[in-house]
Amino acid sequence: MVNFVQICLIFSSFLGIFASKIFAKNNENYHPFVKVGNKYYFINGELKMNWFESSEYCRSLGGDLANIESLEELLELEKYILTRGILSQLWFDGNDLANEGRYMSHSTGRPILFTKWYSTNPDNQNNEDCLEVCMDDKTLLMNDHHCEKEFYAICQFREPSMHCSGKDSLMHQDENCILKNLVESLMQAADAFKSHSQPLLCPTS
Repeated sequence: MVNFVQICLIFSSFLGIFASKIFAKNNENYHPFVKVGNKYYFINGELKMNWFESSEYCRSLGGDLANIESLEELLELEKYILTRGILSQLWFDGNDLANEGRYMSHSTGRPILFTKWYSTNPDNQNNEDCLEVCMDDKTLLMNDHHCEKEFYAICQFREPSMHCSGKDSLMHQDENCILKNLVESLMQAADAFKSHSQPLLCPTS
């Protein structure tokens, strides 16, 4: 019985760690990123860079160039940019440097699925390979441009990738994985306790 009580106490301790991790995540400091819709973005309105420098700059902040995946995300970002009064063109994730006309996300390595192009674009005028967004009559539209041009960057906070692997340390797993692993551990401990608490069967002959 003592062993089972100890197991329960250990499990309670792990649940405390689990709860504190959730609390910490929910109150995580995303500075300098701000929540816009369901994502976190940062635009440094004091610093213009080429597309490559912009990508490195966003990574240095713990993010990537923004990867706009839906009209809803574009409209939320449009509203935010209008509120900030930013009129400049802005670099965001995507280029067709490897294969002309096939725009790939630099952050995910997958094709760009959502687009809302500026009229007659992309046109690859004089070999334009990198993607930017610009305001046209208060509407945020996409355009291909020369990668060496200097614009502001739209950085997007990079959510950490989580794995449900037993090899990962507790604090590097998703909270759902942690709970799943803890429940499995408690069940195994309960089974072990049950098997050890049963009387030994002696041979009858």
